Amino acid sequence: MKWGPYGRRPLAVLCLVGLVDSFDKGVLPAVIEAVQRDLHFGDQAAGLLNTALIVPAILLAVPGGRLTDRLDRRILITAVLAVWSAATVLAAASQRYWQLFTMRCFLGGGDAFNDPAVQSLVSDYYPVEVRGRAYAWQRVVPTVGIGLGTALGGLVFHLAGWRVAVLAVGLPGILVALWVRRLPLPARGHSDVHVQAVTEEGDELGFWDAVRAVWAVPSLRVLLGATAFINGILTALGFWGIAYHIRASGLSESAAPAIAGSVILLGAVAGGVGGGIATDRLRGRVPGALMLLTSGVTAAGTVLLFVSFLDGMPVYSVRLPLQMLGVALVVSALPPITCIAAECVPAGLRGMSFGLLKLGANTLSAVSPPIIGTIASTHMVRIHTGELKGDLGLAFRWATPVILIGSALMLLGTRHLDRDVARALDPV
Repeated sequence: MKWGPYGRRPLAVLCLVGLVDSFDKGVLPAVIEAVQRDLHFGDQAAGLLNTALIVPAILLAVPGGRLTDRLDRRILITAVLAVWSAATVLAAASQRYWQLFTMRCFLGGGDAFNDPAVQSLVSDYYPVEVRGRAYAWQRVVPTVGIGLGTALGGLVFHLAGWRVAVLAVGLPGILVALWVRRLPLPARGHSDVHVQAVTEEGDELGFWDAVRAVWAVPSLRVLLGATAFINGILTALGFWGIAYHIRASGLSESAAPAIAGSVILLGAVAGGVGGGIATDRLRGRVPGALMLLTSGVTAAGTVLLFVSFLDGMPVYSVRLPLQMLGVALVVSALPPITCIAAECVPAGLRGMSFGLLKLGANTLSAVSPPIIGTIASTHMVRIHTGELKGDLGLAFRWATPVILIGSALMLLGTRHLDRDVARALDPV
């Protein structure tokens, strides 16, 4: 397989960026029960810690996308990594809930600049023949990082406490920032055809004209709505997953992070790689192939996840395998989703496209963890330790089917995709 003139090195470095970011997102859920006891806050406040990551990303998503289209993307990523590392170190020193909440806001704000820059660079480094697989690794690594962060966080927590666990994931960002700064900078649209036409498209537009130009693309509007529902529920599942297994599956606080982290890791790797291969192989086979792929795998994954949260399911023989398969199917949608966002707009507007996608994905993600916590708190159950806790299984059974709305939107969007891609390649 030919990866183009830049080879695999840029992809490896950009994957490390996602790994550094996701470590923190994985470690907090792994130690959330201990953090709640230490800083004295409940489930609803715990859910708001995830909201603290997402609200700044919502507010800054569109400006971050526009800066991606105008500035050196390597500098943006380097600056974000420096902010991430500093905020993570300060989060580990938090003595009050509001201090931890504030540091989480800084972590979330960086995502608004980092994600569009990384995804825009991937589309310029790699041609369409391998772009699905390139995006597969770039998109799956954060999920892998969450799984590794969960497992590592649980181990370090067991040995040294939650503060050391949080601190340990913040330091590698400085080293990765140096590697990003040394990457070559490709021309926008370098790996596409009609490069001159698509490169000039975004440069001629002002901020709001760029927003309107991207919003006018039907495929992207469908994508924004679908990813809002899909990511909203998946964010809640990722945040509360460890606590769910402690409460509903009878796993200990030391064992749950490693076990659940392994489920996420194996499912994400298999699903991400499989989704990337399917993306590259299904292109052009049927109209709207990437939308159809995304719709099908998310619907199937939703059914498996819903069944896994039913009460009374055997943990090791049924619940965990179903969750692994469900994660694999849903994660396999990430490569085609990212390819659609990159290819349905001109290359000079890709940063704005990814910024708006970030906005849509984070809208429901901002409120879903506290909503799950609130629903769980309406029905208290006695867990294996004898404590009364909110019923997270009930909350997940209410929330998971919402992903099917996103699947339906993707199915409806198949009729627009091929026309929008052709127009993006030849906008004049």
